[in-house]
Amino acid sequence: MTRLTLRLPEDLTERLRAESQRTGISLNQLIVAALWDALKQGRILHGEQDPLKEQVRLYRIALGDLVADIDVSKFPKRLRPGPLDLYDETRLAYLPKLDPPLSATIIEEREEQRY
Repeated sequence: MTRLTLRLPEDLTERLRAESQRTGISLNQLIVAALWDALKQGRILHGEQDPLKEQVRLYRIALGDLVADIDVSKFPKRLRPGPLDLYDETRLAYLPKLDPPLSATIIEEREEQRY
């Protein structure tokens, strides 16, 4: 067994203590279990990674089978993802048209909720 001193943000420490009290598990056991779980699920960072890519990777783990990989090379060129230009008429033509517009529907629902 190895002893290790960690510097943790205050809010994380508070959350860990609260979870420890709620579950009746010692703070040490809780942290060790969380680290083992993170290692098993591959959630520990491996070297330098882009934080956004890491966040996406963690969401993919959490969502499991709900996330599907899509081969965008099979999309028609006009529909392939690229830089989003809201004024690109070509892409806008393929977006669904809402009648009435969503903004009008939201305004109407808010009005109904007021009364």
